Amino acid sequence: MRHLSLTALFLGSTLLANCAADLSLVETVSFANVSEARSAAALISRYRAGYGLGPVTVDDRLNRAAEHQARAVAATGILSHGEFTSRMAAYGIRGYRAENLAAGSDSVADVIARWKASPGHNQNLLLPQVTRIGLARVDTPRNGWGRYWALVLSSDQPDAQASQ
Repeated sequence: MRHLSLTALFLGSTLLANCAADLSLVETVSFANVSEARSAAALISRYRAGYGLGPVTVDDRLNRAAEHQARAVAATGILSHGEFTSRMAAYGIRGYRAENLAAGSDSVADVIARWKASPGHNQNLLLPQVTRIGLARVDTPRNGWGRYWALVLSSDQPDAQASQ
């Protein structure tokens, strides 16, 4: 009897683990759009200006890298940076780079406020070298925290600039 229970527990755990990693099983509604990324850049730039730091602009590569991680955390329900260094390399992102993750925030303003209130996330927002950001949001209305956010920050310049 005990062997049967352990086997059922193991099989059930394996099935649940496999389901959690498959985003196709999670109903996703929308991703942050370019206007949300621009709103985030404006909010972050104003915040940075108060500390004598330069503004940030939206970078499409960083948006794609952020979307990748927002999808991953929405699929598992766990805020994890995963293989951050290799993911940044896969998207061609070099130089200083950082990532903030959050779950449950309703708006860009709300998630930025939460990151400003968190010492580690705030440190990323205020990295002096940072000049670019990417933002993504994944909504899972019937699962987990409902809304997952990823912000990637970098000093890296776009490829055209790097080749000069």
